[in-house]
Amino acid sequence: MSIQLDLFEGKVLTTEQRLEVSNYISRCDKEVSRKQIENREIGLLLDEAGFREGIDYINNFDVFEKTYDHEFGYSYNNTQWMAEVNVMRSSGGCQILFDSFRKGKIEMGKSYVYREGNKLQCTCITSQYRYYKPSSLLTKLKEHNSYSLTQLESFNKKQNTIEYTVEKYTKLFPNAEVKIGSDYNRGRNNYSEFKTVIINFPSGSYVIYRLGYDNDGEYLHKSFDGVVDALKGMDLLNHFNNQ
Repeated sequence: MSIQLDLFEGKVLTTEQRLEVSNYISRCDKEVSRKQIENREIGLLLDEAGFREGIDYINNFDVFEKTYDHEFGYSYNNTQWMAEVNVMRSSGGCQILFDSFRKGKIEMGKSYVYREGNKLQCTCITSQYRYYKPSSLLTKLKEHNSYSLTQLESFNKKQNTIEYTVEKYTKLFPNAEVKIGSDYNRGRNNYSEFKTVIINFPSGSYVIYRLGYDNDGEYLHKSFDGVVDALKGMDLLNHFNNQ
């Protein structure tokens, strides 16, 4: 068995070891080449379908060299060994740009695109985990962006309604504390949060309104009579008798 010198670290490697290093570098080169071709094919499909680079998608695919200590061998029989390698690596690729509604505003999202034949997949803008014709994926992108805009408009309308309702009851009852609250739908298939407007009176009584779709469309959700709750025995009976 002949031995050769690893020029990077000055380590003595066997011929078999140097062959393993060479094969590893070759595999890395082939993988980068495969990714280059794949990225080019995806970019062509996007362009042909009408996606606009820089607007509907970006392509930041990059190829670079990397030198590092790589571990070879197998751990189960303690034949592991290290050697410095200089290999080709790649990063990035084609990513679709989409509008996403988050925390009351529209933010730009990015998601990688994957190919299967002449079809593409980008699960962040589709409701199903499957591959679509590139033209259909463009339609999905437009639908997704349109829905995000609808969510923003709905959010802004709800916020305006909340602010209007708080201001309305603050003016009507200046001695009360009027604030925004929340509660939950508790149906079998619906457990979701909704906003409320709470009016706390100095007596300890309160009224909670659930908001409608428009200004002045609120309706009673809960109420509490602090005066009645404080009455006991004959005082409570007399209170009811005097109503």
